[in-house]
Amino acid sequence: MADHNNSWKEFNENPISHSMAHYLMTLRDLHTSHGYARVSDVARELKVTKGTVSVQMRHLKEKGFVSEDDNRHLTLTDQGESVACQVVTNRGTIIQFLHTVLDVSPGQAEIDACKIEHLLSPETEHKILELVELLLSDDPAARSLLKKLKGAEKTPRNIEKVPGRGLVKGKKN
Repeated sequence: MADHNNSWKEFNENPISHSMAHYLMTLRDLHTSHGYARVSDVARELKVTKGTVSVQMRHLKEKGFVSEDDNRHLTLTDQGESVACQVVTNRGTIIQFLHTVLDVSPGQAEIDACKIEHLLSPETEHKILELVELLLSDDPAARSLLKKLKGAEKTPRNIEKVPGRGLVKGKKN
C-alpha cells in the first residue's frame, strides 16, 4: 500500500512539469506540421516570449529531452519523444474517460485532462483506457453501468466527505 503521507514527494519529483509537457508536445506538433522547430516557432505557438522559450529549452536540454543543432533547430530526443507521446496518450485517455464515460462537457474534459496529463503513470493510463473500452463495449452489463453513470445526479447523495478520510458512504439526504 502506498504511503499517502509521502505521496506528495513523488508528485514534486515528477521529472516533467505541466509547462514542460506543453513545450514537448509543441515541439512534436511543429515537427509533424513543419518538419522543424525553432525557439521563435515555439514562442509563436505557445504565445510566450522567445526568452521564456529559451529558458525552458535549456531545462529540457539539461534533462535530456531536447537537442539543438548548429542551425538552432530544436529536436526531441528519443526520451523527449517518449514523454511527449505518453502525455498525448494520457490526455486522449483522460478526455475520453471524462467526456464519454462521466459525461463531463468537452471543454471541461479538455481543461481537466490538461491539468493531469503529465502526472498519470503509464499503468494508471492503461487501466483507465481498459475501463473506457469495457464501458463502451457491447457488453450488456457495461452498457447498463454506463447508462447509470450518465443518468446519475451531478452530486452523489449517498456519499459524504469526512475530514482526513476522503469520501465514505454516508446517509442519503
